[in-house]
Amino acid sequence: MELEIRPAGPGDAASLAALSIQVWLSTYAIDGIRQALADYVLTEFTPEKMAALIADPARQLLVMENNGHLLGYAQLKLDETCAGCDDPSLEMERLYLVESHTGQGLGRRLMAAARQWAAAQPGQPRLWLRVWHGNERAIAFYRRIGMAVHGETHFELEGAKHLNYVMLDPAPVGAALAAADV
Repeated sequence: MELEIRPAGPGDAASLAALSIQVWLSTYAIDGIRQALADYVLTEFTPEKMAALIADPARQLLVMENNGHLLGYAQLKLDETCAGCDDPSLEMERLYLVESHTGQGLGRRLMAAARQWAAAQPGQPRLWLRVWHGNERAIAFYRRIGMAVHGETHFELEGAKHLNYVMLDPAPVGAALAAADV
């Protein structure tokens, strides 16, 4: 496997959109596809929106690929602080990995790359993220790499609120890297 993790470029936009749709639907469309879910992914995950995220100076997208095939990505947001955090913080907006490659340590490698990137930012911010409370596999993964539930928030779709946990690295990124032994 010729695995590479690198910053996303403009040529990655369509692949990022397709991967995002695949991961989002496999995670959240557990009862099948209905109109609201289809509308959401087809408007949220477009090549144009992904290109805008890649170009946004307040975000960093790190892609993981194998021989030119996109396997996953980490999307970090610099200007979104964690409520209730005293230390500098940086949001991990997405950590997506294609379903066929889960359980191989690739998510851990992608998270390590995101932590290393964050460690190079001023103040070595703590990473935080939001995860759907029903995504038990993701919650267990984040706990295994040292994150803990810090609070709750909600994601709204069709006027319904869906509970998400806010998870936080236990220490600034440099210390979290050492503690997780990644």
